[in-house]
Amino acid sequence: MPTQGAAKKRPNHSLLLILAIAVFVCVIAVACILNYSAAAQNNRKAQEAQAQCSEIAKQNATLESFLDDENHDEYYEKIAREQYDYAADGERVFNYDSSDE
Repeated sequence: MPTQGAAKKRPNHSLLLILAIAVFVCVIAVACILNYSAAAQNNRKAQEAQAQCSEIAKQNATLESFLDDENHDEYYEKIAREQYDYAADGERVFNYDSSDE
């Protein structure tokens, strides 16, 4: 029978195991939080992309309806008059300069 003074103390493995499990749980928790944050950010980006896609689809529909229309002359005449100050035959264009006021 060993004497009490000669008995060696065994290291407390249960304390080390509990500490290792706690560290592991913390690492997993941080990884889950980061993953959730990235997923939320990706969902926001997907919603923005979907909204942008819808807007482009509307613009495409407008442009396609314009291309389907056979009479583009009125549109071109409107652009020429409004943006380039063109006039039809026999017309005179008078520009009013409002910057002097």
